[in-house]
Amino acid sequence: MNNLHLEKIRLVNFRNFKELEADFSKGLNVFFGDNAQGKTNLLEAIYFLCNLRPMRTSKEQHLIFFDETKAYLKGVFSTSSGPIDREIWLNTGEKKKVRECGVEKKRFSELFWQIHAVFFSPDDLSLVKGKPAERRRFLDLVISRLKPQYGRYLAEYNRALFQRNILLKQLRHDRTLVSALEVWDEQLSELGAAILRARMAFLEKLYPWVKKYYLYFSRDERQLEVKYENSSFSADVLPDSFREAFSLALRKSLPQDLKSGFTQVGPHRDDLQFLLGGRDLRYFGSQGEQRTLCLSIKFAERRMFFEVTGISPILLLDDALSELDINRRKWILEEEEVWQVFVTTSDLSAIPEDVLKKASVFRIKAGVLGWWS
Repeated sequence: MNNLHLEKIRLVNFRNFKELEADFSKGLNVFFGDNAQGKTNLLEAIYFLCNLRPMRTSKEQHLIFFDETKAYLKGVFSTSSGPIDREIWLNTGEKKKVRECGVEKKRFSELFWQIHAVFFSPDDLSLVKGKPAERRRFLDLVISRLKPQYGRYLAEYNRALFQRNILLKQLRHDRTLVSALEVWDEQLSELGAAILRARMAFLEKLYPWVKKYYLYFSRDERQLEVKYENSSFSADVLPDSFREAFSLALRKSLPQDLKSGFTQVGPHRDDLQFLLGGRDLRYFGSQGEQRTLCLSIKFAERRMFFEVTGISPILLLDDALSELDINRRKWILEEEEVWQVFVTTSDLSAIPEDVLKKASVFRIKAGVLGWWS
């Protein structure tokens, strides 16, 4: 297995860190401290360096230290191809700049693709109980990392969808433009079918891992099902017929589309359904069941990335151990010693003593990081 780990990090004006430099071990790293001291902020910095998107906000400007206009992050990663350094500059009112090994990168596809992190927090339940867009985004982000071509399909699909929706609004006033729909419907059918095939193939491989982890974490032996809710056609349509079925769905929904001004069917309207013992966990699951499912999905994501690429993603666990008994805590932290894990906690006793002895432990207080002994 090709081991990926973050060797060093440097932050300037990121969240509540004015300046920080640290070296990490390739195994377990523990961030210890009281609440609101910066533990989660440091996890977010690692996630941002790996995945180049914020973890808890949609606006990158919110990552900059209060009353400052610029921020800087640098991570040095150990990879199968040798050390990779990645730098990010944030500047108020401007797009972020990313440089890797001294060369500025304009596109995500130009970056070293093996660098990836998986984050979990007990408070982050949007993947299970949030809006359908949250679950679609999860699928799209992970599949795009594993299959770059998928990201291009998605971008082209969204452009075609945007143009079709503009045309639908124009048709309210000029029905002679209806023939122009054929061009966009053809593009949407081809691209949408490719997206659907990729999503369903991914879900077919992800599901057994979600099921395995959920059973282990919960000891609940009721049947867990993860289903893809297709807005365009029934589940019995074979992948080879997706394009024709989607094209037919677009034609059937045209009256409704013209009325609303939006395309009502397609991958942009789909969702995931989680059933436990026949109950929909999105609506009828307890908070504990939803948290356990979210944790299971994140562990399955990490495992899927490894199964497909041979690369072990960095695992970020934000105060997640309190949800589990001591045996499961130990299993998570010792499952594979070559997997780099970062854990936050306000109580070191939450980590099994024999595991803690082998970990690198840091104390965080008011945005200052130091070794704990």
